[in-house]
Amino acid sequence: RCVSTSPLPRAAHVLPASALMAPVRAMRRLALRMAPPAGACAPASAAAVAPITASLSVGGGALRARSLPSDVLPASSGLDRARPARESWVEVTYPFTSSPALRAVYAMPDGRDLRWGRLFEAFDALSGDVAYRHAQGGFAEVPGPASSSSSSSASASASASPSGAPLVIVTAAHDGLDISRLNASRDLRLRSYPTGVCRSAMEVRTDVAQLTAEGEEEHMGQVFTVMVARELDEAGELRSVRLPPLAVDGDAEAEARQEQATSNQVRRKILAKGALTHAPPTPQEVPVVHARCSDGSHGRLSANEVAMGGTLISSSQIMQMNHRNIHGKMFGGYLMRKAFELAYICAARFNSDSRPEFVGFDDVFFRRPVNVGDFWTYTARVVFAGPDAIRVRVEAHSEDVVADSEEATNEFFFVFRPSEQAKVKLRHTCPLGDRPLVSHFRPHV
Repeated sequence: RCVSTSPLPRAAHVLPASALMAPVRAMRRLALRMAPPAGACAPASAAAVAPITASLSVGGGALRARSLPSDVLPASSGLDRARPARESWVEVTYPFTSSPALRAVYAMPDGRDLRWGRLFEAFDALSGDVAYRHAQGGFAEVPGPASSSSSSSASASASASPSGAPLVIVTAAHDGLDISRLNASRDLRLRSYPTGVCRSAMEVRTDVAQLTAEGEEEHMGQVFTVMVARELDEAGELRSVRLPPLAVDGDAEAEARQEQATSNQVRRKILAKGALTHAPPTPQEVPVVHARCSDGSHGRLSANEVAMGGTLISSSQIMQMNHRNIHGKMFGGYLMRKAFELAYICAARFNSDSRPEFVGFDDVFFRRPVNVGDFWTYTARVVFAGPDAIRVRVEAHSEDVVADSEEATNEFFFVFRPSEQAKVKLRHTCPLGDRPLVSHFRPHV
């Protein structure tokens, strides 16, 4: 657990930024990456293989993708047949070395590193391609009209649940991100495939690699995405629908990936039940929460204290049609990119000695869809700060001024650290004058 520092000893309260990612690095050491399946087609236009990724990615026409061709897959595409991961395996390559225009879209202002926000969009869209291929028996067609900021368009095909109602697959959460810094001068390769299915939920793993000048792959890390399947009932409401089970067929590595997916699911449930909104602080957390709430309780802050409310920055945008997904709602990857960029600004302002370095995210939740035309407001604040970690929480809600309605839609937790070359000030936050912010002191890494 990563909690505040002063005035108690650092060893009792600060978990170094390097340790924040220890659980997912343990997963990395398992080396459970799935190799390209035998018979995968030669790289082709992404629009033919990964239509969601092609249609929702800026410069999607330049992407190259491959998967198992449809003529080697079983003819059955119903939701009742167990399917191995290879049937929905998808690989997408971003040719930055041969496409300066594509590189300009994905590179940071310095031209060296890749933009994390754009990568989040890619992870989200590619996970959608994998989920629909699994639900539809490995074929690339996706339902509904796709619209995007690129010239590509996803193919339209009716996709139905066992009841015959339209099938809708959406992002529920991202976690387990453990990726090294990515170089904009090297080609990027993403490989996604399902690792576990539990009723209406599916975990998709995306492995990230960069290519050397000789074309060799260097594994850079991975991220996990939870997708959930829903169907539209007669009243137009969404209800859960069972996805096809994942077949392991005696494959030891597939079984290990499935066991890891089950473990990840259990961990997510434990963290959700233990959130401070549902459960009181643990005995170990009580002294820390009390110490932080006591700081500034008399309206005074010490030299190394910052009021949490003083770190807040907010932005509002009108949700435009060119960022909608195949279901006509706002693309989750786009929302995640905007939230990350606001969190980055928040962390940079808090620690003005240097630009922050992105470490990872604790949790990303998509609680409700955001409609085109809504006013989407997202607010970032620093909820934890130590000598080597800055934790930023972003809350988002959408507003329909015509219907006079407002609802919470998203919650993001991003972790940054100051540059190693920078002189780091020891600062921490306290909920001065804003008691509801006490709950933000309880990270759930």
